[in-house]
Amino acid sequence: MKKILFLLTTLIFSCENQSLESKKKKVDQLKNSLVEINSQIDKLEKEIIELDSSFIQNNYELISTIKPINKSFIHEVELRGNVQSKKNILLVPEVVGRFKTINVKEGQLVKKGEILASINSDLIKNNLEEIKTNMKLLETIYLRQKNLWENNIGSEIDYLRAKSNFQSTKSRYNSIKVQASKFNILAPFSGIIDDVLAKEGEMASPSMPSFRMFNDNYSYINIEIAESYNNSFKVKDSVKIISNNMIINSFIESISQVINPINRTFSIEVAIPQELSETVKPNQILTVKLVDYKNDNAITIPSNIIYSDDRLNYIFIVEDFDGKKIAKKIPILIGRSFNYSTEVISGLKGNETVIDKGSSEVMDGSYVMIKN
Repeated sequence: MKKILFLLTTLIFSCENQSLESKKKKVDQLKNSLVEINSQIDKLEKEIIELDSSFIQNNYELISTIKPINKSFIHEVELRGNVQSKKNILLVPEVVGRFKTINVKEGQLVKKGEILASINSDLIKNNLEEIKTNMKLLETIYLRQKNLWENNIGSEIDYLRAKSNFQSTKSRYNSIKVQASKFNILAPFSGIIDDVLAKEGEMASPSMPSFRMFNDNYSYINIEIAESYNNSFKVKDSVKIISNNMIINSFIESISQVINPINRTFSIEVAIPQELSETVKPNQILTVKLVDYKNDNAITIPSNIIYSDDRLNYIFIVEDFDGKKIAKKIPILIGRSFNYSTEVISGLKGNETVIDKGSSEVMDGSYVMIKN
């Protein structure tokens, strides 16, 4: 029984091997036949084309063409900026005391030098009045001693002592007068009281802000730009501000000359146009478009018709060949791309007929037909 099973197994395996080998041989034969048939077809087609050039007309690729664009090419970068103001400040008292009066409200327009709040200064005022009275007395003594001395009456020492006492008291009076003025918080410029942080009866301290003032005439957009864009922009360069789906033209006011060592950026200040001044607020984020590259004499083509391989970028153009039009592969060197257009640095003169639609279907040497 075991011998019979062994013989059957051997027979089946042998049949399977014969069937597999025969299939492999059959595939090889068919492949060789296919190569030979294709070779014969190519040979016959070439012979027929020599006798009838319209024989392969159905193999033409249908295409459309364009001309390279010869005009100025720009590349824009879109960045986000923060609205800031050179006159958006916190006001703090210079002395310690209790707030006596608060003279303004939030949103109020004030002029430069206007008193915003007063701090109780009764003690220093009394001291000032006392010094003022004493100063007037010393001034009278000084003037009399001076008159006597000029008329050669009295001693020089009395005259000098009276002069010294008067001048010393006068200096002290002026010093305390300046100190007394610090008990009033004044508006350093004309603007709007954005926030009132002080209250009557509360203690004032140089460490505690009392008011926030703002003047929108001095607002600008601050943009932090990567170090790689250094030398890409200049003062007075035009920019576009995007706000509420509107594009508003502006310009660069200033460019920082120092690179921030922490984040490797530098600052650009963009002017806020009049039409935006009433709608933007400090710390608001706005999008700004800046031109970082421009070529006034550029050759550009659509980016989608540029192809590349391991070695180069290339496009297809149309050339005449034996009375027919064929596609020709042209290597090109490209620059920057923007808005679906690419700058061609070399490889094109600008007058070529470039294949647009259908460029992905052709190869170098393909016969083409231009559709109207």
